[in-house]
Amino acid sequence: MSAKRDPVHAEPNVTEQDQIMREHAGSILRKWEEHQPVAPFEDVWDRYLSAAEASRRKQQIRNRWRAAAATFLVLILLGGAVLFSSPEVRAALSRFPFMKMLLADGGVEEQGLSKIEKEGLGVHLNTSVIDRNIRFTMDEVFYDGVQIVLNYDVEYLDKKKIIGEKDVAVHYDLKFDGAEPTASSTHKFTKLNDHAFIGSTLIDAYQYLDGHKLYMNITQIGLVKGDWSVTVPLSVSKTSPDTKIFFPNQTVETNGRTRTIERITFTPVSTQIAIRTSEYREHEIFYRLRDDLQTDFATSGGFGGDYEIIGNFSPPSAINPHPKYVEVLFDDPSEKAENFIRREEQAPLNDAFPVVLKGRNGGRVTVTRVDYKDEGTILTYEASDAENQRPTLILTDSNDKEHHSIGQPVRISKERFDFQMKFPKLESGSLTQINMTMYDYKPGYEPKPPTTIRVPLDWSKP
Repeated sequence: MSAKRDPVHAEPNVTEQDQIMREHAGSILRKWEEHQPVAPFEDVWDRYLSAAEASRRKQQIRNRWRAAAATFLVLILLGGAVLFSSPEVRAALSRFPFMKMLLADGGVEEQGLSKIEKEGLGVHLNTSVIDRNIRFTMDEVFYDGVQIVLNYDVEYLDKKKIIGEKDVAVHYDLKFDGAEPTASSTHKFTKLNDHAFIGSTLIDAYQYLDGHKLYMNITQIGLVKGDWSVTVPLSVSKTSPDTKIFFPNQTVETNGRTRTIERITFTPVSTQIAIRTSEYREHEIFYRLRDDLQTDFATSGGFGGDYEIIGNFSPPSAINPHPKYVEVLFDDPSEKAENFIRREEQAPLNDAFPVVLKGRNGGRVTVTRVDYKDEGTILTYEASDAENQRPTLILTDSNDKEHHSIGQPVRISKERFDFQMKFPKLESGSLTQINMTMYDYKPGYEPKPPTTIRVPLDWSKP
């Protein structure tokens, strides 16, 4: 389960945001026409593919937070003296792998976040505030027009103070200068040593905020009250050259309702889709996103306005970064729990492969190998069809301890539904059993096929 994100604000004007996005896309086109060099989208994905081959990352999307997080959100005033810490300390911390630590235990879904460090997509700030003998430093901010990532560190300057679990926390409010977007956030803190810890805050903001400022009003660190507030500038300058925006304006009608795909935005780490519906506040809407290879995009949150729906997804898969088209599948009406039967499959897991598990609705999942690596245990499997591409797998070791997957499975073949799924690091040969939980349709139940919109994508156009 993903940890619930906390709401920040509400009620954006999505139509207005579409106009801003169109103007932003137009500015990129004008730069291209003026022959200003812009890094091709393909180059970014090629660099990512090389990194992915060296260390298989977990991908995707969008109900993505297992880390327990709590954020207190109100309007704030900025306060506190802003200082800059020593170059030596800042240089050391600038090399600290924030994203690696954030994603280490699977508490936060990958969804492309590792590319922030791999591709240098964050803006280094290194802005510090000292109060009550505690230094807070905002090290880096990432913004791609879809999500915001704040990376920061905290140091207790009294070296006699040995920090404990309750000291590793930052209490803050968020406010955007000149904007009140609907937004949700989560965070994670990681202890470094007896005197310091790092943190990352991730924010989904459903309004285009390029050029705005984010106020982070920090009123307490650990058990100590004070003021460590900072101002964070938001800019898409690092990601806009590798961002592609499509305005398909394709409409489909189902059950007396019309849905129009108004905009699809692809950034180096996100995919966002904007849908206009004919029904006022149609919140009971279920839809999926697939590419031309039938690979599902992982979901990572969304927002429903009066007549607008915005959904965030993972970026395209590494093996298919520029799909010829994507499909939006509306499940209408949504499937009800009483139409399904829960079933569990079990099989011994040792060095004898393949291991075949009976999948959903007559399909199958075939485990072909397990690799024990320093970065984790990598399980490779082949699904018989698209409906079985994301199974729920649990591994059991010789001590009867269960191990759950970290993040989303990553597709590794264009021709077959071959995937790799990451688990915690385990001792070689320690696994004894694999469990798979499936939900089949009840006998006699005939599901209604989803209503599908196919959106062609021409990546050759600037």
